Amino acid sequence: MNTKFSKLYFTIAVSAAIIGSASVALPAVVSFSDATATSTSGSFVADNAIDKNKNTHWEAAARGASITARFGSCQRVDDLVLNWYGTNKYRYSVQLSKDNGATWTTVVSNTSGKGNKDAQNVTDQPANAIKIVGDTDSRLRIDELKVNSLRSTNGCTNSGTSNSSNGENNDTSNSSNGENNDTSNSSNGENSDTSNFSNGENNDTSNSSNGENSGNAQYPADVLDLSKWKITLPISLNSPPNSNKATEIKQPQLKTYTNSEYFRLNAAKNGVLLKAIAGGARTSTNTAYPRSELREMQGDGTESAAWSCTNTDHGMYLEQTLLHTTTNKPEATIAQIHDSKNDLMMVKYFGPDFANGSTDIGKLEARFNNDTTTKLLDNTYKIGDPMTIDIGVRSGGNVTVTYKNLRSGVTSSTGTVKMTGIIGSCYFKAGIYIQACSKTDIYGNTNIVCANKNLSANKYETDPYAYAEIEVRKITLR
Repeated sequence: MNTKFSKLYFTIAVSAAIIGSASVALPAVVSFSDATATSTSGSFVADNAIDKNKNTHWEAAARGASITARFGSCQRVDDLVLNWYGTNKYRYSVQLSKDNGATWTTVVSNTSGKGNKDAQNVTDQPANAIKIVGDTDSRLRIDELKVNSLRSTNGCTNSGTSNSSNGENNDTSNSSNGENNDTSNSSNGENSDTSNFSNGENNDTSNSSNGENSGNAQYPADVLDLSKWKITLPISLNSPPNSNKATEIKQPQLKTYTNSEYFRLNAAKNGVLLKAIAGGARTSTNTAYPRSELREMQGDGTESAAWSCTNTDHGMYLEQTLLHTTTNKPEATIAQIHDSKNDLMMVKYFGPDFANGSTDIGKLEARFNNDTTTKLLDNTYKIGDPMTIDIGVRSGGNVTVTYKNLRSGVTSSTGTVKMTGIIGSCYFKAGIYIQACSKTDIYGNTNIVCANKNLSANKYETDPYAYAEIEVRKITLR
């Protein structure tokens, strides 16, 4: 079972009789000219909602966001049906425009939908654009938009001020995708002459290491050397799903494995996106948090790595960008050294209170020996900043973490820190280990550890589909 993010399936059906004929024409699918959104999360752009591909979707990065789709011509809209996927409840409004978004008429006001089908009747009227507006408590996800119509009409006008009312295509926008935004610090850095962001498009100073694979890669293993890794994903492939049995993919399957939500190529095909959700499947009954995380292996990639924590020279180098966090308890672990029991070293991100999850400024810390020693790496890390992390282990169990922010230029080193209380052997981990959880997971089961430890209580009560995401462009063991 491949659990997808909570999605919104959207259908508009329009019925009319052909004038002067005794027969009724079959509805025809109306073509969209474009789609734009006031907020976009990572690679889940607005165009995904109109590409006629149910494996892609638009996702808002913030609550209260809207998406606008313009028709190829003026159509007479009569009624609409919204198909929701998953268990999340959305509150939303629907607006129509007959002047390409210069003015809007609300036809469905502040209603709600949760799963299955949600039908709405509207007054028969001409329109050449539609907008879905999420309530301030709803962060919308739309998988596909479809409009059917029996005939075109002449009741629309074309306005040169399209989309002015919703702030789309605004040069001062701080939305996470940074499209047409000269000052954006977003993760894709499109149209930004000074950006160092992860895909390096239109960016002469990009630090992306794998651009040579752009356009050719099909699987994450085509971009990253995963021959010595396995991946743990926050989904259960058991039947029925088991909340405490996260999925593991090892070699040789990992060579050609991808997952459209949790482990996939970025749009530029020069990096790999790893995503974990608060209510995802976990690795055991004793674990509160889900993960989308790489674990070091050895040999042919089927045997778990287990090197001496005190008598080895070993290292891991990462080039990556943190793209998103949860808005409540915005914390994530993005690199680790683990032994049989202990967290010997963790690089962790901590976001601010009242986080938006996509453009926050927080801090990165290296934490040693089960959080007993903390070293600050970056006190002004902004989500979307590309970084390098180099972790070196030397004889005696001495560890040094060296960090660089490729946008701001901040560099730091922890110096030498000795690992203590070691049990068994060591191994590296990389990816995204979300540090927030939901009491009820996406399978409808109670996360006992989360509930007992009160990890999501009060302001930390978390949507099971709330997520953290990282883009990894290079991972090297030495």
